[in-house]
Amino acid sequence: MPLPWLEGLYQQLAQSFAQQRFHHAQLFNGDKGVGKQRLVDSLADGLLCASPVNLKACGNCKSCQLNQAGTHPDKRVVKVEGQTIGVDEIREISDFINHSAAQNGNKVVVLEQCHKMTTAAANALLKTLEEPSLRRYLLLTCEQTALLPATILSRCAVHEIKVNPEYTTQWLASLNIANYSWLDLFARQPLLVEQWQNDNQLEAVDSLYKFATEIKDSHNFSALVDILNKDHSLVNVFALFLTEHLKAQLVLGMDFFNYQKAQSAISEFLYNSSHVLGLNLELAISQLAFTLRESQN
Repeated sequence: MPLPWLEGLYQQLAQSFAQQRFHHAQLFNGDKGVGKQRLVDSLADGLLCASPVNLKACGNCKSCQLNQAGTHPDKRVVKVEGQTIGVDEIREISDFINHSAAQNGNKVVVLEQCHKMTTAAANALLKTLEEPSLRRYLLLTCEQTALLPATILSRCAVHEIKVNPEYTTQWLASLNIANYSWLDLFARQPLLVEQWQNDNQLEAVDSLYKFATEIKDSHNFSALVDILNKDHSLVNVFALFLTEHLKAQLVLGMDFFNYQKAQSAISEFLYNSSHVLGLNLELAISQLAFTLRESQN
């Protein structure tokens, strides 16, 4: 489904390509769920297509068929495996770029989450960026440009991907997603909501919201633990719901010292959940609930 908040940028990129001003290294930065990966995938398809229209793939040529099958010889996708992107993966990019194209002359590298490159990997990529080859394109995605060396950023065309919330309500409505109480919190990350819908997790997320607003009155957290154990990424969502509920309590007159104490407890829980090996999640939540209960009494 098209993402209306990306159309303007895509048109600009298509125009620059038509005018032969398209930079060989395009970096798209933005939060998770804004659509940068979908944008990059469409660009890669358009760059490899034999008959693109406004840099959008025709979907019918041999190149497009190879793309659809995931077997295009002139496309290389580098994803994070583990915690970082290592120097070997980047060196493979250089080797790939230096070989002749098999189809229409263009070759495309998609480098996902490039902020997770090691220092050695970033240095290796810099050499590739410093020596651009004709009809070779690097499409990079990133969530934190602050983690990238300035030398990398200066050699890329950097685009900040942000979602205008005005688009979000109508777009989510087109997916037949119910108007949950927490939906506005993700107005700038709508693809997260779409992902939850695809994974049948919307009700689980809604349960997290209810747990967050009622945690000081709860004593049985087994259902909450089950949800978080099934998908650990939802711990961040739960922490967000807790924080938003605290902010509401502060507006209603909560003591600021107690607010800070409660917020520190949430931050500690969030840190421990991702850094403490073998964490007893149910015990950690019980301790968090106790602190929140104390701070709001």
